[in-house]
Amino acid sequence: MIRFDAPSEEALLLKDTAMRFIADNYGLEKRAAMLAKPADAVPAHWTEMAELGWLAAPLPEACGGLGLSPTDVLPLLEVLGAGLILEPVSPAILGCAATIAAALPAETAADLLEAMLAGERIEVLATGGASATAPAVTATWTSGSWTLSGKAPMVVGGAAADIVWAVARVDDALGLFRVPADAVALTGFRLFDGQTAATVDFDGVSCTEDQLFPMDDTALVRGTEMALLARLAEALGLIEALYRTTLDYVKLREQFGRPIGAFQSVQHRMADMFIHCEEVRSMVQLAAEAMDGAPADLRRQVHAATWVKLVDNGRAVLRDAVQLHGGMGMTDELIVGHMVKRLLMLIQSGGSREDWLSAAAPSLHNSREAEALHA
Repeated sequence: MIRFDAPSEEALLLKDTAMRFIADNYGLEKRAAMLAKPADAVPAHWTEMAELGWLAAPLPEACGGLGLSPTDVLPLLEVLGAGLILEPVSPAILGCAATIAAALPAETAADLLEAMLAGERIEVLATGGASATAPAVTATWTSGSWTLSGKAPMVVGGAAADIVWAVARVDDALGLFRVPADAVALTGFRLFDGQTAATVDFDGVSCTEDQLFPMDDTALVRGTEMALLARLAEALGLIEALYRTTLDYVKLREQFGRPIGAFQSVQHRMADMFIHCEEVRSMVQLAAEAMDGAPADLRRQVHAATWVKLVDNGRAVLRDAVQLHGGMGMTDELIVGHMVKRLLMLIQSGGSREDWLSAAAPSLHNSREAEALHA
């Protein structure tokens, strides 16, 4: 049975600290200054975020982390999502570090992650394949070393990375290769929401035996699920921030001599937005609880159903926020315009809604396909 547990005191403390930090460091002008820097510039607040414990929060204590449960990490991730941070916390920690912690012995993982958790390095995970367990990179043993081949077309957070961990097919198994960023052909760029990413080409990269760390599918799935949970939580924070920002706006903007929030049609819109937010919150909470002990098949279905709910409700909240703000809701002069871009990017990062729907309810989806074929 999946239970809904309240966040711990430590989780709420991290959330409060994050809210104060973002209020002090992420106004529109400061954000614009950060966006003006090259994509491969060192993220402005990476070291400070490490000192605040954000990087260590979701990792096991044996690996140098704080040992917070997925449920306890949610409040922090929601704040980081709503705050539109540009530092690659989710891809580096929930994606890369979580995979390393799941794949390697605790002592080895702790040694490898120490520098990143101290804010001294940025490390990212590169897969680039059709799925997490079908990577685009392969490794071949020749003349006493491993030679990599393949390309990861978009590694979020990779533009300023110091280390790129390549998930590669090694014969009939999976392996993690720890590759310095200056050993690969890395092209950094900014996404349209301001985040940084990189194309990483591993063709011809030579690795020694001690750069390879064996892993199994289970570890990679765990890391993938943690990265997905991070995107869900960040999107939830964004959706709720869009709702709050729009609510404040309709109380102030006047039309026909009174605030537009006084009109019943607008009140109905705001009520719908609130319901959409609450539905997503319930599903994200369920997805986090499923990470602790739920069978793999159930986790997969819950995460898929949560993503479908996020796509549907997120788009509805986004649409109403833009319409109620008018044309300036899409400009960079209002924070809502930046929120819209980030939410769209998060939704698009998940891929096809139909694929998620099929994973959430395979029997229902297949029966509908059968009905369509016989119609």
